This record gives sequence, structure tokens and C-alpha cells, in this order.
Amino acid sequence: MFDQMHAAATTLAAYMSPVRFSSRHCALVARLLAAHAPSGLTDDQRRALDRVLARADAVDEVRKERQRVSAPALREPHNAMITAWSALYGALQAVAAVPRELSPAPAEAEALAWTLFPNGIGLASVDAAGLWSLSRMLLERIEEEGLRPRLAAIVNPVNLLESAFATLGIAVGAEGPLVRLPAKRALFEATAAFSFAVAAYARTLAIGVDETEREDLERFRAALASVDTYKIVGRSRAGLSDEELEERDEQDSEPETPEPDAPYVPASDDPIDNPFVTT
Repeated sequence: MFDQMHAAATTLAAYMSPVRFSSRHCALVARLLAAHAPSGLTDDQRRALDRVLARADAVDEVRKERQRVSAPALREPHNAMITAWSALYGALQAVAAVPRELSPAPAEAEALAWTLFPNGIGLASVDAAGLWSLSRMLLERIEEEGLRPRLAAIVNPVNLLESAFATLGIAVGAEGPLVRLPAKRALFEATAAFSFAVAAYARTLAIGVDETEREDLERFRAALASVDTYKIVGRSRAGLSDEELEERDEQDSEPETPEPDAPYVPASDDPIDNPFVTT
């Protein structure tokens, strides 16, 4: 009898102490706990379960805020800005390759390329915020140094640049509605609060368990089965932060960033094939 009671107490204790969950799983764990809750919950047990559900929702709110300002969310405007600068640089290179005896445009295109891009376009490794800052500086130089009419006489992607710059500015929060960044530890704290709520709910369920009755223990474990399924186990994963878990578990298939230094090669000199050439 004593061995059975001791084993039951050990089992109960395992559930009544907080365990770690991936933030991705909190909402599902909460809903599974609600679905498998024993019938006839007491008021205290119902309040504890409601707290679990509320804290799971809080975790998801933080995750949604993180997704809105995450690298994948910025990828499209980031790549569009790189593509716009690459288009300008590539168009200037294409015009500069035309034989000089045919037009003065090649020499002008080469001069503009050296003025704006003396070292080529090394933007692929620059993050979205840094790219916005560099783009702002280049666009201001185009205006302040009177380069716009010179560019417009040879190529015409300036409107594309300004549109891409405006979109990137909104994405990084420099323009438009204020982007609310979640606190650095917000996800960790929300997930930890969820774990403590689950443990508190387990404690309320344990109050009615008779350690000598195997059926009581089985009902208790069945009600908390999702904890066993989704808790983080193993030293390697338990030692990871929530951010590291997110990176490991949610590896997005990222499209390749366009190579900005790759030369732009139009199909022909015809403006129909190469819309950036105007002369």
C-alpha cells in the first residue's frame, strides 16, 4: 500500500510543478485540457482552467506581435528595395556597355553608376532597418546633387525606388502607423505564466485524488494527458530560450534574396524588352 501511495504522490508532484512548453503549443494544450477536463469541476478548478485558457491567449497575442515585425514579415519589402536598387544599377551598367561612338549616354551612365555605387551594390547582407537608412541617404543624394534629371534622361526606375522605399519605411516603422514592438522577454514571460497556470490547475485537480484509488489517479492523468504530450523534455531543448525554440521548430523556407551585384542583362536594346532604357 505504501509503495502505491508513494508512486501516486510522485506522479501528482510531477504535474503540480511548472514544466516548459513551446509557445507554439500553448493554445492547443489549453484547449485539450479544457476538452478533457473531468465532469463536475469545482468553482476553484473552473477558475484555474479559465486562467490557463486566458494565459494561452496572451501567449498567442505576443506571438502575433512578433510575427508582424519578424524577419519573414519584412522579407518582401526588403527584397523589393534591393531589387529596385539592383534595377537602377543594372540599367546603368547596360547603357554603359553600349559602344561610346553610338551615343554620349554610355559615358553618362558610367559616371552616374560610379557616383552612386562606387563599390557596387552590397545590400544583400544588410537588414531591413539598415537598408532603409542607406536607401534614404541615396535618395537624398539623388535630390541634393541634382542627379534625378540625369538619371531620368537615361533610365527611369526612380519611381520604382521611391515606391519600394515608402513600403519599406512602413514595414520597419519609420513611416505610417507606429509599430509596437513586444518586449524582448515578453514571449518568455507569457509562456512561463502559462506553465504556472497549468501547474496551478493540476494542483486543484490533485486535491480530490485519493492516492489509494488507482481510478482517481488514472482520471487525473487523463485530464492532463496533453501536458505529457507537449511539455519540453530533454536537456538540449530544455536549455533553449523561447526564441531559440521558435527558430528550431519554425524554420521558414526563405526565398533567395536577389543578388544585387549581378549584372542586369536586357533581352535587347529595344525599350519594349528593357523598360529602363529611355534613349
